[in-house]
Amino acid sequence: MGIDDRDYMRERYRDRQRKASGTTIWNDRKARVEQPHDKHGKAVPLGSARWIGGGGNGSGVGPGWFDTASRAFDYQKNRHRPKRHAQTHPAQKWIFLLCAMPILIPAYREAKRSGWFPDRVAELPFPASGTVTVNNSVDPKTATSKIGVTAADANVVVQLFDRKTDVHVISVYVNRNEDVSVPVPPGTYRMKIIKGDKWHGLTKWFGTSTTYETVVRPMLFTQRTSRTIDLHRSPAGNLHTSINFTNPKPLN
Repeated sequence: MGIDDRDYMRERYRDRQRKASGTTIWNDRKARVEQPHDKHGKAVPLGSARWIGGGGNGSGVGPGWFDTASRAFDYQKNRHRPKRHAQTHPAQKWIFLLCAMPILIPAYREAKRSGWFPDRVAELPFPASGTVTVNNSVDPKTATSKIGVTAADANVVVQLFDRKTDVHVISVYVNRNEDVSVPVPPGTYRMKIIKGDKWHGLTKWFGTSTTYETVVRPMLFTQRTSRTIDLHRSPAGNLHTSINFTNPKPLN
């Protein structure tokens, strides 16, 4: 096929497509470049920011992509995308709860000890600091050791129980922010600490504000031992206790 035949076929194709015939431009290297036209026969320069045959500019129907009315519409943003629902493992809530326990339990006990929970029982006068309740089998003459107690911001009862028999030996009463020292008989004891706000006697103790702990290590009092415990909480404290979730038993 010659050049003339090829040009003829192109012109025929353009006529079928209802487009105006275009002109052929020759550059200095003898390479042919065809000038583009729209369907109305109007030449469109190369590189023009205009849609060939588009709407919105008067050459077609409907708004063009670059019309003012269309620029504010984000077609990518408004595409339908299925929502992804994050699935959590059932064990995650228990892990979170276990991690929060070291914070929640002390906070709960502090609120309870400070009297934040309602207590409608009539309050009784708390014994004076240094008052003791002693087992009838204890001979005061054998109390050659001493225990000192420094209370924090709660009333406190410090109890000593025989380590082997778990029999109550002595209870020491200390008002909040006070300190005392009292004689105790020598021996190895399990120490228990009762704290609270309003005093309700040896049966109900401090009512709803009662907190109860047991000192982990046994307390040894020799013939002339003098031990002091400070109940102010401190990161450097060495009086390790375990929490008793039941209230103390009444003293007979």
